[in-house]
Amino acid sequence: MIHDRMTTHNLYRLLTVSLLTASLVGCGTGTGAITGGGTNGTVTDGNRDNMATSSLGKTSDEPNDTFTDAIVAVFDSSDVAALQGTVAQKGDLDVYLLGPLSAGDQITINTTTPNSALDVSVALFDSASRVVYINDDVSGTNFDSIVKWIVRRDSDAFYLAVTNSAFAGSGQGTGSYQSDVLIDRGLTVPAAVPQILLINFAGGTINDAPLGPTTIPAFDADQISDLYSGQTDMLKGLIRDSVARNFERFNVEVITSDNPPAAGTEVATIFMGGFSATMFGIADSVDLYNADFCDDAIIFSESFSPRIFTTQPSLAGLAEAIGNVTAHEAGHLLGLNHVDDDNAIMDDRSAADAFLADQEFINAPLSRDIMSLGTQDAAMLLEDIVGLVGK
Repeated sequence: MIHDRMTTHNLYRLLTVSLLTASLVGCGTGTGAITGGGTNGTVTDGNRDNMATSSLGKTSDEPNDTFTDAIVAVFDSSDVAALQGTVAQKGDLDVYLLGPLSAGDQITINTTTPNSALDVSVALFDSASRVVYINDDVSGTNFDSIVKWIVRRDSDAFYLAVTNSAFAGSGQGTGSYQSDVLIDRGLTVPAAVPQILLINFAGGTINDAPLGPTTIPAFDADQISDLYSGQTDMLKGLIRDSVARNFERFNVEVITSDNPPAAGTEVATIFMGGFSATMFGIADSVDLYNADFCDDAIIFSESFSPRIFTTQPSLAGLAEAIGNVTAHEAGHLLGLNHVDDDNAIMDDRSAADAFLADQEFINAPLSRDIMSLGTQDAAMLLEDIVGLVGK
């Protein structure tokens, strides 16, 4: 199920759903009981077995809010680690060193809050501080977190970071949690699967949550500004070309409703048209590792009035701006999250003028709304998700 809360930025920001969907799965429960109890569900950060030790470093206690200060997770003979901790204030981070993993190893992390109201969020990072998996909620009604992921690339260290959700409500920003970590080794690495991206200029109705039911009118350059009157067909072609350039390294085929695919073809659809006073675009989810080949997004093309830019963009400049935002929403449909970098397509805080530049899928700091450490290497993730052209 899709979480029903969304990030909202003003007209000069991108808006997309930055929450993840996942199915609840079983995992190891580990050993030991919660220790160090206090008021309001407070427990000591570390391994639930308070006798656990490791030659790699500390196994409990603060500080543990950076990769350097990470607590060492101690695994038993069944490759299970049982962790616990407290998010003491909003933005507090608890970081755990999980050790090396190889491509094909599967890691399952079940983070629950049995003794607190904490709305918890978790992320998994490799040794280069690059995020490989994020989960905020198990479902729209279960604000615990779940990770079940097969490692794509060897790394001599993986890290788990636990914090509160950026969307935590009143009384949900602090509290205790438990994380049960299970590793199953030697599975098959999932193959990268190419994706077809359909830009729908013809309009239509979306019925899937959280986007629908929504009716999107047909794309019309005249509705953006009289300055582009009569240039709808040319603008459509330029937008398509801009999106295709952004994905040219990757196995993403960009087509439009002017040349639709055969019936029954699995496509991710981006509807192009309409106006919003609060957003440029929205995707129905951050679809981790592209589990759904047929999800949807909307680009509110009529929101790209020349008035939002410092100087009036040419037709080509307007197409580049709309194309960058379209690639951003497509990035969410492929599993990418927000970052903080004006040069990055996945940036969530850019002023409108940044859309006119040649934004790229790059390695950039994660959005502060997600987690205050680590980066997202969008190019690496897209290579793992859809593959590179020619490979």
